[in-house]
Amino acid sequence: MARIKRIYYRPKQHRLRWPLHCVALCLTLFSGALSADTLAVVYPDLPPPYKQVFDQIIQGIETEHNDTLIKYPIDKPIPPDNLLQTMNDAGVNRVITLGRRGYAYNNTLKKTYFVVTGALPIKPNGVSGVSLIAAPANLFEQLRTLSPKTRQVFVVYTSKSEWLIEKAKQAAADKQLTLIAKKVTDLGEAVEHYQNILQSANSVTDAIWLPLDNITANENVILPLLLRESWDKNFVVFSSKPGHVRRGFLFTLFPDNFQDGAHLAQMVASMKAGEKEPGVELSLTRRVGVNLRTASHLGLEYSVKMKSSFYQTFPQSGF
Repeated sequence: MARIKRIYYRPKQHRLRWPLHCVALCLTLFSGALSADTLAVVYPDLPPPYKQVFDQIIQGIETEHNDTLIKYPIDKPIPPDNLLQTMNDAGVNRVITLGRRGYAYNNTLKKTYFVVTGALPIKPNGVSGVSLIAAPANLFEQLRTLSPKTRQVFVVYTSKSEWLIEKAKQAAADKQLTLIAKKVTDLGEAVEHYQNILQSANSVTDAIWLPLDNITANENVILPLLLRESWDKNFVVFSSKPGHVRRGFLFTLFPDNFQDGAHLAQMVASMKAGEKEPGVELSLTRRVGVNLRTASHLGLEYSVKMKSSFYQTFPQSGF
């Protein structure tokens, strides 16, 4: 049977010497309020550099959880009921699962605990947590900064991304942008619609947004098409997938692991307290990555101060 590893974390307590009558008074006032809160974090036990991602998320969790935290690094599959029993014995009362290896235990754990999930691009399907998908509002905020003349954003999506598009419509309106969204069912429809956009849209005031969608952001067909045509027509394209900025799109938002960890801890605490309903919340990251070669080609100029605020720039070796 696989061994379940546990790593305990307890915040450092400052030693204070109070008079006995003060101690007695505090115990009387707060004995009912200071019940132990034990949070468990289930995550993959991986080598560097992947380990750093989960370390950063857990550091964020620790800043928002002031009681006992037990870390369960999973290096190989273990029976879910064994993990559940181990948590019961440890007095766990809420759980955060990270990555696919952590998420694999959700169905068992959520029957007993409040559970939220992170480090995955989750969407609303019965799971609660913080998605890796960046909030459209933050993408559109960066668009207004990096391409100030843009007024209209086109997005092509499938039913899998529909929940995100509904959020994006309001976010665009809040940023004084018009979002034109086209729902398609397959790759052929997506290609046809992108071609129509590129033929009729205004390259000065219009842009294309690629959501995380396996069809409308297809790596083998859609990306080469948009990279070629957007370069030839001086068209702004930005993406929800960080890797796309390296390929030549103008910008993206990278995950903020520490912030997402803090967000997860806040969310599961609020759910346990009855202050928040279960559901999926988007990443609030503002870590922008910009392709400066593409920006230069589009005639977009950024000050030294603005460039220093970018989380990452590409090409990284200069251009």
